[in-house]
Amino acid sequence: MRPIKLILSAFGPYAERTVLDMDRLGTGGLYLITGDTGAGKTTIFDAIMFALYGEASGSQREPVMMRSKYAQPDTPTEVELTFCYAGKIYVIRRNPEYERPAKRGDKMTVQKADAELIFPDGRIITKSKEVNAAIRDIMGVDREQFSQIAMIAQGDFLKLLLAPTEERKKIFRQIFKTECFLELQERLKSESGSWARQWELERNSIRQYIDGIQCEKDELLSLEVDMAKEGKLSVEDTLNLLEKLLQQEQSRQILLDEQYTKIEEELLIVNTQLEKAQEIQKLQVSLLEVNKKLSKIKEILISKQETYRSEKEKESEQGILTADSGQAGEK
Repeated sequence: MRPIKLILSAFGPYAERTVLDMDRLGTGGLYLITGDTGAGKTTIFDAIMFALYGEASGSQREPVMMRSKYAQPDTPTEVELTFCYAGKIYVIRRNPEYERPAKRGDKMTVQKADAELIFPDGRIITKSKEVNAAIRDIMGVDREQFSQIAMIAQGDFLKLLLAPTEERKKIFRQIFKTECFLELQERLKSESGSWARQWELERNSIRQYIDGIQCEKDELLSLEVDMAKEGKLSVEDTLNLLEKLLQQEQSRQILLDEQYTKIEEELLIVNTQLEKAQEIQKLQVSLLEVNKKLSKIKEILISKQETYRSEKEKESEQGILTADSGQAGEK
């Protein structure tokens, strides 16, 4: 904030309307305000602070005390400040509460405190509360912070030095507009924590997989597997170990597949031979049945042959008897 023009009227020791054209001081460098004690040096700072925030620069001066005791009764007490902030010009007028002659009669009346702020685009807002809020938005700091960084009253500099660390951080953050960096820092911190938690979950998952690695104690890679389970191998070395184990298992699988294929072939041969044996056994059973039937047929045939011979013998004997009977008749 750079003050351009300050107008004081019946304010402090300035009994009449006084104009301070600070724009003539330029825009760079340091400027010294000097004068005798009581000459009104501090009042200039009080006027700037009062114009902006409605309070004096020091904690011992109240707004009701700002009415000049040297002013004429009909001279209004007010301060007008024209200032530049972020390249834009603002004008603010403010008056404290004070007593003044009534417009009618000889009595005194109270002039209420009031404020007016003119924006660079000509927009005007009034009332102390609304103006105070607008100034805080424009300046980025409140009255207490402004008094600690930009306009420190006599004896109040120690307050800034003794302010808590967090309070000083907050003040300087608002001065140099670094809130965005704080937000970025907090966001990065939050994301870092999130990624750290995710990394821990992934690490535990990897650890479970590593603990589940199976390897016989008599194998060459068993020592490296034990080191991996104890966390003595890096991730890259562990991945290389897993690659070796996979290659080893693949070779072993190929060998097992070959053995399985050979066993299947042998089993096919055995099954073929078994089928042939079963067929032979069936044939043997059939042959045995046939032999049994043949035996029975032979027995029947033998019985028939014996019966046949017996009949033949009887026929022969009967023939002889018949012949003998014929011969005897002839005789």
